[in-house]
Amino acid sequence: MVKHKERMPWQSLRNQLKKTGIRNSTMMAIMPAETSAQIGNATNGVEPPRALVSYKQSKDGVMAQVVPQIHNLKNKYDLLWDQKGPEGYLKIMAILQKYVDQGISVNTSYNPAQYEDNKVPMSEMMKDLVTFYKYGGKQLYYFNTNDLATEDESTLDKSREDFNTQEEYDDYCESCVL
Repeated sequence: MVKHKERMPWQSLRNQLKKTGIRNSTMMAIMPAETSAQIGNATNGVEPPRALVSYKQSKDGVMAQVVPQIHNLKNKYDLLWDQKGPEGYLKIMAILQKYVDQGISVNTSYNPAQYEDNKVPMSEMMKDLVTFYKYGGKQLYYFNTNDLATEDESTLDKSREDFNTQEEYDDYCESCVL
């Protein structure tokens, strides 16, 4: 268990709340991510984006969803399926939960390509589950696994090797060639 150390005068706030209460309008929650992100053309809240450009299917058709500031920040994003595992993300979310009033539905995501024989060991998932709750997490929601299908831009994205200079790569615009 991670020891809790308060860095602000929270006890005086607790005492005040016992006397005066709190209004629900001041409570903090992290909004649902997937659908809201699609509508706002944003990344999925606190989760890493799956790709720089993802394609979302709806009753109105297919929509390309581009990460914010792709032109300036495309080399700065940590993409979901490139991560070795969810441990760091789970620790951050468990700690963040301590400061968010409502429960955060946290997902784990595994890329089988990161594991021997393209299989995620159950022991790895169990280790992450225990780590999350040990750090104070409340709700694990989905255990996502990359099905290695081409649902995102990974098959369309050009790599740095496709360009003559770094400047050409930096100027390349994925959304312009979709």
